[in-house]
Order: sequence, then C-alpha cells, then structure tokens
Amino acid sequence: MINDGLEKYRIYRRIICIDLKSFYASVECADLGLDPFKTPLVVADKSRGDGSICLAVSPYLRNKGVPGRLRIFELPKGENIIFCKPRMKRYLEASAKVVSIFLRYVSQDDIYIYSVDESFLDFTDYKALYPESNLKLAKRISDDIYKETRLYCSCGIGPNMLLAKLAMDIEAKKIKAQIAEWTYEDVEKKLYPVTPLSKMWGIGRRYEVTLNKMGYRKVGDIAKADPTIFKKRYGVLGEELWYHTHGIDMSLIQDKKKFKPLSKSYGVGQVMFEDYNKETSPEIILEMADDLSSRLRQTKKKTKTIHLSIGYNQTYGGGFSRQMKLKEPINLGKDIQKACLELFDKYYNGEPIRRFQISVSGLVDDSGLQLSLFEDKEKKSKEEKLLDTMDEIKKKYGKNSIRRASTELEYSTAKKRNQEVGGHHE
Repeated sequence: MINDGLEKYRIYRRIICIDLKSFYASVECADLGLDPFKTPLVVADKSRGDGSICLAVSPYLRNKGVPGRLRIFELPKGENIIFCKPRMKRYLEASAKVVSIFLRYVSQDDIYIYSVDESFLDFTDYKALYPESNLKLAKRISDDIYKETRLYCSCGIGPNMLLAKLAMDIEAKKIKAQIAEWTYEDVEKKLYPVTPLSKMWGIGRRYEVTLNKMGYRKVGDIAKADPTIFKKRYGVLGEELWYHTHGIDMSLIQDKKKFKPLSKSYGVGQVMFEDYNKETSPEIILEMADDLSSRLRQTKKKTKTIHLSIGYNQTYGGGFSRQMKLKEPINLGKDIQKACLELFDKYYNGEPIRRFQISVSGLVDDSGLQLSLFEDKEKKSKEEKLLDTMDEIKKKYGKNSIRRASTELEYSTAKKRNQEVGGHHE
C-alpha cells in the first residue's frame, strides 16, 4: 500500500453508517402499503404547478435513472406517477422511530444523527454483546428497521466514520445486499479509481471543478500528490482532503456530540413558484430577514456578516451570491433587509428570480454591545421589547397570530410558510 507511514493516523473502530433509501418517498409507499421498488411515486406538491420541486422519488424511479431532485415537468412521461404532498411531520415521526430502534442496540452517546435519514453507530465497545460479524450485525439492524417501519436502508461499515460512509455511498447502494464493508486495505482498490471526484463524500461540484483544473480527475490522483499543494491552497481543509483520500479520518462520534462551534451561522431560503422582480423581491427579503432576526434575538446574538444568494429562472440560468461585512453587528429584520437590498441593488441584473437565500454569520453575543452614536438608545430598546413581545405571542398562538400588514400582499409567502414544517405541509 502507498504511504504505509500513515498507519499512525489510522483508528480502528466498529462504525456502521445507515441510510434510509429514498426516505420521503419510501415513507409514503409504506403508509400506502406499496412496494417502493415497484411503484412510480414522487413526493411533490402538484398543486403548485409543474415547476414544483420533487423532494424525493421512489427507488423504482431511481432505478430508471430519474434523479432524486428535479422539477415535476422534468419527470419521465408515460409513467403512471403517484404524487404525494410532502408531510414533514410524518417524516420526522418515521425518523424518530428508526432512531428508537438504534437505541436498543447502542447508547445515545454512540449514535451520531447526520441527517433525518442517515446516522452513524459506533459498536466498538459492544463486542461482547454483538460477537457476530459486522455484516451480520448490519443485516440484523436493517431487518429490524424493515420489520417495524417497512423502510429499506443501505449500510456501510468501516474502521472510521469516513470509510463507513464511503462504503455505503460508493458500494452498498449499488449492490443487491445493500451492505458493504471497507477496511484501510480496500482504499487503493476501491477509492482511488473513483471519478468524478464529486462522488466522494466531502467534495462538492465547485470543489471538483477547481481540482479538475489542477489536473486531478480521480481520487487516487490526489492521494498520490504532494499534500503540501493542498495545504498551501486550501489550508487545513486541503490537508484534510488529502488524508481523506487515504481513508484517514480520526474524528469520533463521541467527540462530535460534544463539539460546540465557536461561531454559528443561521440561514433561510425558499424556491418560488412564480417569477419575482425588483418590485416584489424586497418584501420576500424582509419576510426572510424577520425570520433570521427572530432566531438571532432568541439566541441573544447579533450578526456581523450578511450573505445574499439569488437564483434566476431556469430559462435564463445563473444568479449571484455575495456577502457584506457590517461596521456594527445587527439583529433587527429591517437592518438585515437593508444590508440585503444593498447587495441586491448592486448585483441584480433584472432577470426573473426563482430562488432567495439569506444567511447571517460572524455571530457575537448581544450583551454589552455599544450602540451607534447616531442611534436613539431608548427608541431601539422599545423596538426590541416590541419584537420580543411579538415573539412570545407567536410562540403561544402560532406564527400567523401576529404579522406585518404587508404579508397580506398577493406575492407575499410568509403567511403560507408559517403553516408549514420545513417549507412544506405538515
């Protein structure tokens, strides 16, 4: 094996990564008593029109080459597709049920919930309790999940979280058994040939483009290169990438559960079902800014950096993504909107808009911040007290119990979004 000197960085755990197949679509199939591998089912709100995004498609459609995310009008013709409105509350219930099954096997400290449909389980300290092979143990868990939820899953097994995840993504999902195990000895044979690079966990499309321009097409190309190249260009993340191409990952599930980031960020976004322009966009931006303002105030934070991302109608393509560093930290919706509109006015080129996204970062504690010399301290205090009161009313009576009058405008989306979970119907 290349770079045997890396042995000192290898850890040897018993990690199983479990992913629920086509989760949203499979939950709908299970509730309807249908086989997801024989049913052309799509999770999408058809009432919103053909431009509505499909959140998930059944394994039957995936096996026919239909991607997991697309718009309704892009679905193949000729299939008697069953459409199901997204039910986020139901999906969260199903996810919680699966986690309860995991908790029968390991303690809460040995589970890392990566997403609503994917988790890592660490069985390192359970050898006496589960003496069977890793493959048999994964099959046992998979069978329990199916018996109790009628949901199918894929499992990856490895000596660390990275290799367990790669075993699942690259191999398990493509074989009938849906379970695969990778060791460090498998890296050169199974990971090095992987191309395009974005097939590897941790490498996004944009990252892939940059690496391709540097001459790296396969994972093995990066693994065989001088690691200082990546460290100089990308810093710690570049060095981590190089180690990952060798299957090296020293992170532990237990450490991830203890980790608290020093600086968080909050974000909100939405895809529109009609075109927006310079006249209608400010209201949408204000509504999203109010959402972020509420989250900031509830956590007693202010932001020093505003990020605005705009996506144009698919016919035109493109958009822009820009950020602004502020002279003073803020947490009021109108101030966040003002910063966003500065970016909007500077970079918007007039094309029809279909996607808005705002995020705030560089968070600092709200306490003890000095107010601007040109700001009325008493007025600001009254405004913050008013907003805090509004938050309490919303908590008690629902988000639509008190709103800006502008949310009654025809192109406003706040009222409808307030009735949804995760941007979708409950």
